[in-house]
Amino acid sequence: MIAGARKARVRRMGVVMQRQSGHDRHPGRPVGAETSGSGARPAAKAAISTAELGAVLDKHRAWVGSGWEMGKRADLHGSDLHGRSLPGALLADADLHRADLHRAALPGAELDGADLHRADLHDADLKGADLQYADLHEADLHHADLRGAVLREADLHNADLHGADLKHADLTEADLRGANLKDVKGLTPEQLAHAHTDRATCLPASIKPQGSIKA
Repeated sequence: MIAGARKARVRRMGVVMQRQSGHDRHPGRPVGAETSGSGARPAAKAAISTAELGAVLDKHRAWVGSGWEMGKRADLHGSDLHGRSLPGALLADADLHRADLHRAALPGAELDGADLHRADLHDADLKGADLQYADLHEADLHHADLRGAVLREADLHNADLHGADLKHADLTEADLRGANLKDVKGLTPEQLAHAHTDRATCLPASIKPQGSIKA
């Protein structure tokens, strides 16, 4: 179940998205929601230039710093950002769904509450990144470096994490239902004991399902 703090955050985000025109492609719809029925993948954006990305990040920084009153939320959904070096980037609550971030360097990045569902993050460097409350469902995180990352209450259901490094990652209340954790590194039963899994969760061979693991 989503914690009260997260519910309040989602409600507030919805209000702000409705109030600020242009910050959401579908005003009034919950952040991260997609049109049902078609399942069509939106056209990918062209690679964004360094100058354009810098401007987006500056506006987003002002947006976050003003409590979502000024600036503009970063809308980078579907953007080609593969291989970009963005250490410590402030992307909290940013829209990065379906973005191509494979092999991107994001150590220590602030991605809490970001919409990263179906994003390509394979081989990405996310060491120590803050991904608390992030929407990562169906994201590709295979072989990603998540050592020391904060994934508290992150939505990782049906995410592909095979081969990822999860040493010292905080998985408290993370949703790992249906996630692929095959061949992950550094994962301990203690970490999983604080996360939510189900029978569809693919665990590494070194870890056996236990009654203490949340379902």
